[in-house]
Amino acid sequence: MPSSLRLLVADAGSGMFLTRVRASPATAGFELSFPEAETPEARRAAAAEADAIYCYMSRLSREVLQSARRLKFIQKHGLTCKNIDLAAAAEMGIPVATLPLMRNASVAEQALLLMLACARKLIPGYRAVAESAYKEMGVEPIQTSQWNFKGNWARIPGLTELFGATAGIIGMGDIGMEIAKRCRAFDMAVLYHQRTRHAPETETRLGMRCAPMDELLAASDFVVLIVPHTPETEGMIGEAQIARMKPTATLVNVGRGALIDEEALACALREGRLGMAGLDVYRWEPLPDASPLRTLPNVVLSPHLGGGSSRSWDVDIPAALENIRRFFRGEAPTGLVAGG
Repeated sequence: MPSSLRLLVADAGSGMFLTRVRASPATAGFELSFPEAETPEARRAAAAEADAIYCYMSRLSREVLQSARRLKFIQKHGLTCKNIDLAAAAEMGIPVATLPLMRNASVAEQALLLMLACARKLIPGYRAVAESAYKEMGVEPIQTSQWNFKGNWARIPGLTELFGATAGIIGMGDIGMEIAKRCRAFDMAVLYHQRTRHAPETETRLGMRCAPMDELLAASDFVVLIVPHTPETEGMIGEAQIARMKPTATLVNVGRGALIDEEALACALREGRLGMAGLDVYRWEPLPDASPLRTLPNVVLSPHLGGGSSRSWDVDIPAALENIRRFFRGEAPTGLVAGG
């Protein structure tokens, strides 16, 4: 590996990413550079002297790659390369490598946690035990054995399983794919919806099928939202969309709070037009005391925990930088998707 390797961190405006990279001790040995702005012109100028590019969400177009006359390697922070012109990279012989992120796995785990908590009625089950509900129900404790026990003594209704159910995932990017993998591990059928359909081989590998929004809503037992909050996705799940869902279905949101019309959701849950909701994100955070969602019995709430711990950044960034070092040491990098 060269003693001083010029690494362009291509993202000037992707949340905390640039700040986290700058602060990482794993950047030792790299000569870091950054675009002055989140524009194609700034990226072209910054790429001119780069030996490698580390990219999260910024667009690496053919023009940007053509301006990088020294470029030998591109490392994607994550798995989805829709922001990188892979055809141009392949033509230029520039390897592109991807990386599964712990941060994405954390959000996927949060989604499955909410799905399981809703299906298995975790919150009312906990309350029944913790609050000694048996006293008011006239149920007497017994000493249990293998064949002598009191199953569901709290008589909690509506228990169901993930096994054999259908998950409809709205947004099949890096995190959506992690959710799909975990759903398949529970033997669930998986539908997904997004603007651009995945390649057939990706659908086969993840055991999923692309479906129009209306079909996904109508067919799914669990609808999972994992899309960014944009003007187009603002309030994308409202009264009309909820009306298309099964009255027994569960709506899970690990994307952004404003994807859902929370008043319409609370009304549907209260009136029994929707089974349950598992929410990690909200339009206002923390969820205000006045929100009707707080007091509904068919809601599981968590305080935006899906992003995981700081450990995810401490693992993901060093892993990506080590993969770049691996390439420049003449070793085979992991996760090659183009030019390898």
